[in-house]
Amino acid sequence: MLPLAASGEPVKYVLIDDEPRYREAIDIPDGPHLELTGGYGSVDAFIAIQRKPCHVVVLDLCLNRQSGDHAVLQGVRAIRQLTDLSGQRVLIFTADERPEPVARCVAAGAAGYVSKYDEPAALAHAIDEIGRRGNIVTDSLHDALRQLTARCRDIRLSDTLEETLVLLETGLTDLEIAAQRQLSPRTVEDHKRKILEIFGASLETPHQGFAHLARELGITPGDLVNDQAGPRPARGLIARAMPWLPGHNRRRV
Repeated sequence: MLPLAASGEPVKYVLIDDEPRYREAIDIPDGPHLELTGGYGSVDAFIAIQRKPCHVVVLDLCLNRQSGDHAVLQGVRAIRQLTDLSGQRVLIFTADERPEPVARCVAAGAAGYVSKYDEPAALAHAIDEIGRRGNIVTDSLHDALRQLTARCRDIRLSDTLEETLVLLETGLTDLEIAAQRQLSPRTVEDHKRKILEIFGASLETPHQGFAHLARELGITPGDLVNDQAGPRPARGLIARAMPWLPGHNRRRV
């Protein structure tokens, strides 16, 4: 990765997308001074082939022509691979505007997020801003994260309690959960009591069972990209990625 671009210097960028038409240079009349240094169909190809350093990597969220949560998870892993291992500034460019995947991208280290439904100038502007300043808040990122924050509780269960809640949502009995998690039935019952103590009094509607509670917390499959319990980012981490929003009460249980 290159240092931030200086005034008068072009922002050098790479496009990673499985659709060839999205790997073409961005040409905006009187637009930002950009220079395309590579286009690839996968992150692996970028890592194996690209030798010219760049300021920004523009990454499609759903690679290998996949759709749904598996593709999104692949994109999140790709962000971590590019940011943690290669130190790249990553700009997500995708047609997936669901708030949860947007938040996962931010928490994984993406420097910005642009929708493919936006005008081409929005992508060019985002590349320029990230290449010169390090990150950017676009309208699509702003709107998606505001939606997520508006409907999410900023509370994080411990991994142990969250794993139990995920299994309760599937309809398993206490005995089945105890056997699967190698716990005693009494321990599972204690988990249920603690979960209800944490959330029961704060629910906006009367508690209607653990499946309803899981939906309230965004834990049901698809709400947070089918993550396993535990490794998904805490609500507080998502909220801290949005400094332009009013503060939220945060607590970790």
